[in-house]
Amino acid sequence: MLDKQLHFLEAKKRVRRKWCGIGISCPFFDVDGTRYPCVFMTPMTFSNEELSKILKTDFTNDENFIDDGCFDNCYIYPICPTCAGANYLANKTFKERKKTRCRIQKLISLFIADLQEKRIEKKPKIYDDHKLYHTIEAIKKIRSLYLPEFEEYI
Repeated sequence: MLDKQLHFLEAKKRVRRKWCGIGISCPFFDVDGTRYPCVFMTPMTFSNEELSKILKTDFTNDENFIDDGCFDNCYIYPICPTCAGANYLANKTFKERKKTRCRIQKLISLFIADLQEKRIEKKPKIYDDHKLYHTIEAIKKIRSLYLPEFEEYI
């Protein structure tokens, strides 16, 4: 959680990719051998009717899992993990993230920024010049965007 690559936040072009391996790299097999896209997408969480609909999803197409609002408007999107299954459970779609986690992710990003700053102060050669510059810029931007929201607790 605390070893996120902050320099990705300053990339000129963001990569459109899903966060988890749902349907591709994290299959779940039930005791009867039935394969499900992940441990969350099982009859314990969803009805057979819902699972039937879910299994028609093209899990290889990352676009089916990108929340365009978050992608376009949230600075920390590239380091903000999400569970596609939880998104589907909350919103009946993979494309819309569960927004109840936004505030905690902002707080986590502040802690990550603080940790990265301390690592850079301790060992400035931890990154090459390009990565160092973009990490420092991301630290500054995270603080300017999110610190005011949590100042009353500091």
